[in-house]
Amino acid sequence: MNKKSVTSGFGTGCIIFAAAAIIALPLRVFHSFTLIEGTTGFYSDTDWSVTALYAVLVIAVLAILVFGFLKRKKLDFSLEAVKRPGLSWLSLIAACGILIDAYSSFTAFMSTDTDMITGKPESSGIVFLVQSIFAVLSAIYFIMLWLTYLKGKTSGSEIRLLALAPVIWNILRLVARFMRTISYIRVPELLFEMIAISFIILFFNSFAQVNAGLGEKNSEWKIGAYGLPAALMALICFIPRLVITLSGNTDLLYAQSSLQFCDLGIALFIIAAVLTRVTDRLPEENTETPKEQ
Repeated sequence: MNKKSVTSGFGTGCIIFAAAAIIALPLRVFHSFTLIEGTTGFYSDTDWSVTALYAVLVIAVLAILVFGFLKRKKLDFSLEAVKRPGLSWLSLIAACGILIDAYSSFTAFMSTDTDMITGKPESSGIVFLVQSIFAVLSAIYFIMLWLTYLKGKTSGSEIRLLALAPVIWNILRLVARFMRTISYIRVPELLFEMIAISFIILFFNSFAQVNAGLGEKNSEWKIGAYGLPAALMALICFIPRLVITLSGNTDLLYAQSSLQFCDLGIALFIIAAVLTRVTDRLPEENTETPKEQ
């Protein structure tokens, strides 16, 4: 079996991701302490740092997408049945974070008001209930990935049906946020969440297809091109909330955006997947068979 090269792969995209994170995360933490109203989530003021944050994020996301698209015929996805201890334990961490979300979603469902006429939960409650169900299924999927990568006997391509659970779970997370009456454009915290979840959906959809050997040809680039923006935006959502919580300033947190450990788990899993499984395509795979003379 030919070994895949992991020396390059999506390396340039990872550098762009790292540079953007180094710049954007401190800016977002600064905004959380100084410019964001904890109750409403609105900016109390906008200055150069707000413009700089949005500029960095837009440029980074576009650059990663363009890089991935330009290299779409040169990338491959490793399906080797080898032990991947780092990716294995990060899969377990992601599973734990998702289980926490399942509990939070079910709690939200239980606290939802019921319709006075039918006696049934409101539509938002149904969404939370289904979200909690698919969160549990997603956690099971990641637990299976944990065991798969830990043993190294398969590539995980056989977990095809369950691989769709994270996609559906995140679609429901997105729907739940669209159901809020507040403007998601005016609330940066909610806007970042929705962008992050959108890219997460794209990533897991591509990951499920490529890992199972399905989908269109030369689609491996989507793993990195969708995954790194998803990880970046997920960290933008998680890290500032963690800093605020640890500093004892929870009153600065936007009321409808709590600390969600699933964001951290997913971000770490995505980064590890891009670094270890998106590889350079071997030269002989791109070389056409010489025509007979």
